[in-house]
Amino acid sequence: MAYAGAEFWDQFHRQRRESDDDLDWGGLWTGPFLVPLRQAGVSTILELGCGTGNDAARLAGEGYSVTAIDLSGEAIGQAQARFGSLARFLVADMTWRLPFPDGSFDAVMSNVAAHMFPDGVTRSVFAEVGRLVRTGGLFLFHVNALEDRPLRARGLPARELEPDYVAEESGQTMHFFSDAYLRELLGGWQEVQLVPVPVPHRKTGELFKHVWRGIARR
Repeated sequence: MAYAGAEFWDQFHRQRRESDDDLDWGGLWTGPFLVPLRQAGVSTILELGCGTGNDAARLAGEGYSVTAIDLSGEAIGQAQARFGSLARFLVADMTWRLPFPDGSFDAVMSNVAAHMFPDGVTRSVFAEVGRLVRTGGLFLFHVNALEDRPLRARGLPARELEPDYVAEESGQTMHFFSDAYLRELLGGWQEVQLVPVPVPHRKTGELFKHVWRGIARR
């Protein structure tokens, strides 16, 4: 298994729909990007791994023209049903060349979705983002930090497939990023900002997740 595919994510989102438990982080991911987006004069945004569309809808509500993709047809169906009047939603695989011309977007955003792949695929995803963002545009993202690995391992046993890349018992795959690895991936970008973000559990307040928040200019 290289990484979890469409079948896994369709089942994941179907189960959440059936239990009325939509995966929505509120403005946790998009809020910190609002000022940089305005400062960069962004008007068009592509979101990679949009899930059921909550973040895409938030950015559309801020006045941006948003195109959002996800591998899961189930997730995109839910997104279109709820937010189809606000943003453009497409079923597409971010690990393949996407159906947009070079420099199509002022910004590309991905929140806790671009850390599902082995090293070779991760490199191709970052390269594709570079193709799609116009000169002077932004790449904004959240990905797992190395510090997140022991937090997930407490309740999700996993086997290592590559260094810092694991397969969990559920079938989900996760990659954990160091500062140095991210800077290598973003070697062709300008003004790279990386901020470690500890995320508390929404109910208990205990440390739940640890991610990198990244902003880079093309």
